[in-house]
Order: sequence, then C-alpha cells, then structure tokens
Amino acid sequence: MAATSRYFHQLKTISSCRLLLTHQNTWNVNHFTYSLSSSQQSRFLSTNRANEITENIICRETCVDVDVGDILEKNHVGVSGHINYRKHPGVVRRTNSSLPTRLVRAIKVLLEKYPVTSLVAKTDKLVRYLSKRQPPLNDSELSQRTKDIEDRIFVEEGKKFANLKGSELEDALEAHRKIVLSRLRKTVYHWKPMQYDAYTSYIYLLGRIASDFAVQMQCFTEISKRDPDFRPTSIFYHGSKVGAGIWASNEIWPNIGEHYCVDENLHMNTIARLLLQNGNEQEKVMSISGVHFRNFGPSPMQNKFSMVVSAYNLMEQSSPEDRSQIVQDLWKMTDSYLVLIEIGTGAGFKLVHEAREILLQLSEEGGDENTESGHVFAPCPHDKACPKTRMKNQPCLTECAMKNLDFSKKNMPEKPKTNIRYSYLIMKKRPRQNDKAWPRVLHQIKAQRHTHCHLCLPCGELQHVIISKAKYERHLYSCARHVDQGDFLPVSLSRDPIESQEISHSPQESDSLGDQYKQPDDGSVSGDNEDGQKGRNV
Repeated sequence: MAATSRYFHQLKTISSCRLLLTHQNTWNVNHFTYSLSSSQQSRFLSTNRANEITENIICRETCVDVDVGDILEKNHVGVSGHINYRKHPGVVRRTNSSLPTRLVRAIKVLLEKYPVTSLVAKTDKLVRYLSKRQPPLNDSELSQRTKDIEDRIFVEEGKKFANLKGSELEDALEAHRKIVLSRLRKTVYHWKPMQYDAYTSYIYLLGRIASDFAVQMQCFTEISKRDPDFRPTSIFYHGSKVGAGIWASNEIWPNIGEHYCVDENLHMNTIARLLLQNGNEQEKVMSISGVHFRNFGPSPMQNKFSMVVSAYNLMEQSSPEDRSQIVQDLWKMTDSYLVLIEIGTGAGFKLVHEAREILLQLSEEGGDENTESGHVFAPCPHDKACPKTRMKNQPCLTECAMKNLDFSKKNMPEKPKTNIRYSYLIMKKRPRQNDKAWPRVLHQIKAQRHTHCHLCLPCGELQHVIISKAKYERHLYSCARHVDQGDFLPVSLSRDPIESQEISHSPQESDSLGDQYKQPDDGSVSGDNEDGQKGRNV
C-alpha cells in the first residue's frame, strides 16, 4: 500500500499528459542497457558479439586436460581395472547432505521440550512463503510498472476520452487513475521485512535447518575442493539465523578459531546457541568452540575475516541502496572469500547478480586497501557480463541434495533425499590468475551413447554441446557422463573462432533448448563456549 501510494499523485500527471498531449509512448524500452554503468555496459556488449570472439570453446578435437588425464589414469582405477569417473577433478557437488549427529541430537532435545506435532502444517506454510519472496520495487521499477499498466489501459479504453471535456474529462481521469492504482496493487509484490518471534523462529528451525545446512555445506565444499590450501581462521556470518552455517563450516574446516555470528533477532541467536549446547541451557561447553553471538555487526573498517558468509539476507533489505551498502561493507571485511546466497528463484538470482555487478565494479575502480580488487570464484568461470541475463525467465540457479528430518515422528528419521534450488555468488579477493579455467555445467541430459551439456564458458558465452562416445575422446565422454549441474567439465579448450551455431547467445534459441528442464520461479523443491578469542571492535 505504501509503495503504490507514492505514485498516486504521479499517476495524475502521467494520465493528464498522455490524454491531453499524445498517446505515443516515448519510454526508452532498452531499459536494461540504460540502467547499467559504463563499465557494466562494456562487459555486456563485449559478450554480445559472438562473431567477434575468438576465445575458448569445445570442439571435436577437445580433450581433457593432460593433468586430469594423468590423475584419472593413476588414481581412479578401480578393483576391476576400469577408471572410476564419478569423482573426477571437475566434480564439486556433494551427494551426502545429512545433518551432523550432534546437531540432530540437540534438535531432539529441543523437540522434547517443545512438541512439534501441531506445527508441521505451519512449518510448510512458512517454507512456501520464504521461497516465494521478492525484493521491494525501487522507484524506477515501480514507475515503469505503472507506465506499462497505463499502456495496456489506453489500448483498451483510450478512445472513450476523445470527445470528453471539462468536468466529464476530470471524472474520467479520476476513474482512470483508480483503475490503474487497483491493477498496480494486484501486480506489485507487497514486501515487508520478516519479523521472527520465539514461535516463528522455532518454526524456521524445523523448516529450514536442513536446506540452510545443505546449501552452505555445498558452497564451502566447492571452496575446499578448488582451493585445498585455504584454511580459514575466522568466519563472519551476517544474518546467522539458527546457526546452520556454523555446523556446515565446522564439517569442512574443524579447526576454525572464531565464528562471529550476527543476527538482529534475539530469538534466532538463542536457538543457535541452544543447538551448540546440546539443547541444554545449563551446558557450559559448546559443541563447537570459538562461537560468538552478537545483535549488531562489527566495524567494517577495523575487522577482517578469512571468510564472510551472508545467506538469505539481501531479500530482507528495503532498498537497492541498503543492499549495495551491505555488500560493500561485507567486501571490506573479507580477507579471502565472500559467500552470498539467496533463494533459488528469478528474484533471488536478480539480487545475487546485482551484488555481482557491484563487487566487480568496485574491483575495476579500485579504492582503498579495504576494497581491493577481486574476481568471481563461483559459479561463473569469468568476470564478464552474465549471459543468463540475456534470456527470458532463465535465471542461473544451482541445485544441491538435502535430507530433512521427519519431525512428525518420534525418532525423527531422515526423509528421502531431495534437491533444493538456490542462487549464489562466491567472490575471492585478489585478481584472477591466468590459469586454466574449465566450463561450468548449467544443465546435463544423458541419452543413449551421448550427453547434452549446456555450459557457461570462460569467455562469457554459453555453449550447448552434444558429446557422443564415437566423436569425442573417451576421457571427455566419460567425464561428461558423470557431471551434474554446478560441476565443471575438465577440458583443454580450443582457441578456434566461435561459430554462431555452437553458441547459445540468442534468448529465443536458449528458451527453446531449455524448455524441457526450465527452472520454475517458485523456489520449489524437486527430487526422488569456550571463548578464548580476541574481541571485535563494534
């Protein structure tokens, strides 16, 4: 209501000008390029000319990297003498996403104190609501939405105003404005920040602990596999909620010295602390040491952390300016890796892409020592404009396996494994090295003796390649058979010019190719203390 009322007065001006002056629409329809900065436009335009690019692609002469071939020959030979390709170097996706035993035990203790039988339906309702959230529209987006509605109304009813004058025209204008405002209210998402009391925080624990853990576990696993020398000494969790990130990071790096958790909600912090105390308020020693809970974040100018994690928090900001400021502050506190995670919908991808552009622009412009340059570590194998933004209703989403608990049963058995969609960004401080980059797998479809792979290339383009057993090298074919969404294809890429038929640079072409596995935009699920640490300056 507040958002639409901002434009009620503007509607009067817009309507009057349209009716009395002209019915022609002079709005710049190229709003996407118009809204980009000059540096962003250059990245977008550079990847929009496929016939001018002579970067790396996959062709019939392509084979796996020499180093990868040696690894497969030496280390992946099974008992039968055949090579096991299931864990080749390009695979980063986890298959086991079970919650840690200590965490499950703590949840059981909490459930004994607060029975859950009557909360299952409310838990499902909260999960559905969170999966469909959208960010608030800014002024320009709301203005454009208003203009679009007016355009449609003028097509339907514009002629009836032609012969009206005086009071009749004023009455018609007033009725017209009310119609526009009514339609606007029906089409605009009524955003409001999430408010968690003790009750809803408890429901959040039941509904989201498994998915939050699985998604963050997958992000940390990718960092660990691709950068095995990285050993974080401190992690800052912005919006830590019930502490799923603490448990996930401890599974990958068990010797982290400091977990600095910030959440404005006192009830979320209480639940996260109880889980670390085995569900017992009287427990003095936490299951994971070095954990600190705060309601407000530390100073971005005086604190550095090995890794900074912000999961599902950009959606809670009321404006693009607030989101931009938070992203910049988190980047200043990052020493090595910044991890941003949002829901697996078009809205979530939009926020992650917005943050990506902000961080890449900061890296290009430079600045003080706290905003040093960085590059995209994942999911993109490049720092160019995202080719997915040129496609209609085709956000860049990733899936990971999760195993939730059946809270309706006393012994809380694991439910069958399902897949949860999410959108994420991992930025790494320091410029990108000139090392080998592998294509990222966006979609993979197996068929008899051949595999369809839709890839995001290091050159910033998309490629749909059909890898058959007869036409491609055997290691490449076998690796392609065992990749999934989010994995890499470990190949040495060709330097031949890109041919138009090999690159998916047309939105219409990509839509037709991807109809059979298009991602829905509803975030649906698919698929069969002991402190002893230095304090932070707040």
